[in-house]
Amino acid sequence: MRSNCQIFNYNSEFVTHDENITLDKLNVEHDGTSVRWINFHGFENKELIHESFEHHGIHKLTREDILQLTERPKIEEYESYIYVTLKSVYTKKDKYHKIQSEQISFILTHDTVISYQERHGDLYGYVRDRILNDTGIVRKKGADYLLYLLIEATLIGYEKCTEHLNIELVELKECMRHQLSNELFSSIEERKDEIQLLRKSFHPFRDQAQKLTNSSGAIIKETTIPFFNDIRDNVLYISDETDDTKAELESLTNLYFARLSQKSNEIMQFLTIVAAIFIPLTFVAGVYGMNFQNMPELSSKYGYFIIWAVMISIAVGLVFYFKKKKWF
Repeated sequence: MRSNCQIFNYNSEFVTHDENITLDKLNVEHDGTSVRWINFHGFENKELIHESFEHHGIHKLTREDILQLTERPKIEEYESYIYVTLKSVYTKKDKYHKIQSEQISFILTHDTVISYQERHGDLYGYVRDRILNDTGIVRKKGADYLLYLLIEATLIGYEKCTEHLNIELVELKECMRHQLSNELFSSIEERKDEIQLLRKSFHPFRDQAQKLTNSSGAIIKETTIPFFNDIRDNVLYISDETDDTKAELESLTNLYFARLSQKSNEIMQFLTIVAAIFIPLTFVAGVYGMNFQNMPELSSKYGYFIIWAVMISIAVGLVFYFKKKKWF
């Protein structure tokens, strides 16, 4: 059975990893000589979650925001902790990549990061590997650097989703060159819904990211500020990418309707030309179908063939005329 809570405790000299979490282990006083990361998958174990709130002195309003799961991405600084919430996005493998989102909340104290995830499974596997295998500088840095890594991993999820959408966008453009169909239009609309989900999940955080670099407390160290500046730059880059992808999809929708209109015009042009050819032929056939007594052509031995020759000449002449005018 997968654990709903993990605790990593580490510094440059050692690392421990525990997934069998009890209230006693959660309430162990931290001596501040190491960094602790408490990660909750889901909210099934409400007793542990509420105990984490009590043990770390989490404000009532912050608790409500964490548990609601519908909170807009934001960053709030309290006296003893910094609260960060944002949406994590990832793709579900299908015929097309389906984008799903979940709320992620972080509590950062001087030596602890607590993450509350909506469901089991996340984008933080490589962060765990870095901690366990002492890769990079994470074991030499504090809890604020760990928060930077977790936010960075969350942003990578947006980059991957945008990349998948751009790949699908190229495929949709290629399909449009060969055919127009209801399925193609539905696919374009689905991609527009997905990019809208990305923008709705991400754009509120874009306006909040600057708060991490402007933190007035001592929880985020001055040496970590450049890393959060990098987060801000990544946020702006992803924001531009999602806006560009949205604009491309809008252009693709306009192109679809333009192609559809062009195709309709071509059909109408063809039918109009056919009608223009048959109108004089119908007139000739109508004249000689009246069967009046005084119609010399009707008694002519070659009248039938002459009328056919006239009608064929009219049709061929009109076709050449339309060709010369480049109407088809």
